[in-house]
Amino acid sequence: MNLRLRCSEAPVVGFGARLQAAERLIRLGARATVVADALEVSGTARALIRRMYVGIRGPGRPRGPLPFDHFELLGTVAARMDASVFLDAWQRLRDAGSQRGAALAGAWECLEAIRPAGAGLGRVLGIDQCWILARSLEQEALRRVHCEHCASFYFEAYLRPCRPGKPAAAFAQAAAPQPAHLRCPHCAMQRAAARPSPAARIAPARPAGRAAQVPRRRRRTSAPAPRPAGMHPLADLAQRYAWAEALFRAGARPPIVTHVTGLAMTGTLRQLFIEVVGHSPRQGALPQLGEHVIGTYARKLQASVVAVTADRLVRAGCTPAPTLLATWNIYRSLFGASARFDINAVALVLRARHHPDFTLLDCRGCGCTYLELRLDIPGSRCPVCRQLGHAQAAAAST
Repeated sequence: MNLRLRCSEAPVVGFGARLQAAERLIRLGARATVVADALEVSGTARALIRRMYVGIRGPGRPRGPLPFDHFELLGTVAARMDASVFLDAWQRLRDAGSQRGAALAGAWECLEAIRPAGAGLGRVLGIDQCWILARSLEQEALRRVHCEHCASFYFEAYLRPCRPGKPAAAFAQAAAPQPAHLRCPHCAMQRAAARPSPAARIAPARPAGRAAQVPRRRRRTSAPAPRPAGMHPLADLAQRYAWAEALFRAGARPPIVTHVTGLAMTGTLRQLFIEVVGHSPRQGALPQLGEHVIGTYARKLQASVVAVTADRLVRAGCTPAPTLLATWNIYRSLFGASARFDINAVALVLRARHHPDFTLLDCRGCGCTYLELRLDIPGSRCPVCRQLGHAQAAAAST
């Protein structure tokens, strides 16, 4: 059964940057569904996010729906305190122009830096729950309240959402019977700190010589720690797919892309090609490397520019994919409409530097380096000198 890949409507822009942002959110503990929704991706990027999640966090992916009722998420004092810190950072980042994924990661890191786990009442909201609150704030289901008692602010639920699947109104007005200073988490924490604990009021006084017995705390089961960055091969996955997207946009065919990026020709890469180009990759053999590449002096000049540019980039330490992209951009900017090679032919000329039948020669007249066949070295002539000679002759005749 042959399945046709459907082209997504959203353009693939900043593909590698989105995957890097997805890897950052996954390492912070977000679900794959939350990451895809925060980055607003679909198609190839969504499938790669699931693959990255398995590679980073392990095969045990959390199941089940996310909570949708922000009333339940803000049911405790610690939750309202965490929500106030997170939503304030979220709102500032969004007002500054940050994307939703970057704002989610930055606000969560701000919350972790201010209230580390285990301090005070402890952090009760996870990054997934914080995403639900941020989405509710964008839908104007939360409001910012200023407490006149302690001069602080906090966020509270303003509209109650209906359960999914019900045809009733999407939101209903929420009642707020208590005053603001009683709902404020800052005031509640101050009252809790000033009030003596029940154990201190009930427990009798112990003898001075007897050591205080510390009650045992219940053991908390936590999720398995994420794998470190060096234990999975997905650290440069986003960058490779960013190169693949740029090469596809330049006109490269999938075999060329797989050769220079090291990516396997899977359904994901094929779907990325369809999303970028708009149609399936065409079939047929690639052009071969032979004498026709430098069959004329014009082609020899352009091939020499390509080979010399790539050789200098490789000596500078560039990897194959950025070398091909940079060489193609320089070649296209130099020759423009008179360019004889497309990016696939440029990739073949890059291979000519290591081919046994080709070599780079230095011209004794002008000192330029050009590409030549080893068999034609005795009668070789520099294409730059020949072009200059034709130009001087044309100028003298006029």
